[in-house]
Amino acid sequence: MDLAAEAANTAIAVLDWSPAGAQAHHIQVSIIDDILVDAVGGAARTGIDCPLGWPEEFVRFLGAWSAGTLVPPANTDKAWRRGLAYRRTDEVVRERLGVVPLSVAADRIAHPAMRCAGILARLAADGVPVDELVVEAYPAGSLKCWGLPYRRYKGAANAPARDALVDELLTRAPWLDLGEHESLCRASDHALDAVLASLTARAAALDLTVPPAPEDAALAAKEGWIALPTGPLSDLAPERGGPPPAS
Repeated sequence: MDLAAEAANTAIAVLDWSPAGAQAHHIQVSIIDDILVDAVGGAARTGIDCPLGWPEEFVRFLGAWSAGTLVPPANTDKAWRRGLAYRRTDEVVRERLGVVPLSVAADRIAHPAMRCAGILARLAADGVPVDELVVEAYPAGSLKCWGLPYRRYKGAANAPARDALVDELLTRAPWLDLGEHESLCRASDHALDAVLASLTARAAALDLTVPPAPEDAALAAKEGWIALPTGPLSDLAPERGGPPPAS
């Protein structure tokens, strides 16, 4: 799922896994909340391209400011602000890959995250074990882990680069069949990112993503944790492990 603040730029990709490969069952752009809830509820594992939480330090900062109990910092320099703006998982991605996810505390990605929180709360209220079934995907990070181009493939101006990325993705993953949805993935970076989020969910289902370090586990449970693949794209091939029925 590539989750945007509004339905128009939100996309889902449902992949059916079998011993023969991964078949795109349904890929669609412009998705309302009801469809998202149904999709997550019917999947074995879901990858969502959106932060699943906020920095704990930022949450405490807001609470203290609202209550009038904020202790004045020694200074308000870049390091202090960075500690508020970025989650532990964002820093781990930066350390491992040299790329920095958008700040859910200080960038427009906060708007999709607000929508995501509402959707996840709705699923939890319906009895869906969100913590077990939903993983946070970061397509740029997954692409870099897989050795694929991860920059400048979004938007109409980058259509040629997106075409080349889809070509390379399908070459490296011959078991992935986008079928009639391939043209949509070439036309829309939202659709393509939804596919990448689904593939990341597959990696998580096979325990092929970087887990939080023991000292980060409690924080990750609150802030969210980006699922970074630990191996090549070929590790996701059906013959490498028992496939979940869908993602």
